[in-house]
Amino acid sequence: MAAVTRELLDLLMKLPGNDRAALLKKIKPSTRTIYDGQNAASVTTELIDAVMKATMEKRCEVLGDLKALDGSSKRRYSRVEYFAPIHYAIQGRLYQGYIRNISHSGIFIETSHPAGLVLFPGEPIIMNFDHPDTGKHLKVAGQVARIIKTGIGIRFNEPLPE
Repeated sequence: MAAVTRELLDLLMKLPGNDRAALLKKIKPSTRTIYDGQNAASVTTELIDAVMKATMEKRCEVLGDLKALDGSSKRRYSRVEYFAPIHYAIQGRLYQGYIRNISHSGIFIETSHPAGLVLFPGEPIIMNFDHPDTGKHLKVAGQVARIIKTGIGIRFNEPLPE
């Protein structure tokens, strides 16, 4: 949590004043502070206060958006923490795991790698899970994007429906 907040605040401080004001409006829509060049300090103070009061989910969303803007992330969409069961098929076999985070373009599945299963980036995968916002059951196709000890990152073939 501290690392996310620290990185978010660091990126906020690099933003021009008018971008800080726009971000403040996004995080805290009820704000009436308008950036006119004279009140940069009050916009910054109010923005930091809004970030510190925001949920971790909102902080992660804003951090993902800022990283996408400054090019420090290859992600087009920010990730959202989401924990739910998932069933998926790779190489004609059915497996299960847990979703750890999701975006419109991909998902991270936490899973122990089954014995005998050798994965490569680009490997096709079919997944069944519930949409994080609507709860609607989805069947989604994708490709393995990365493989790490704790699970697999998947890129959807088409963006997740909203």
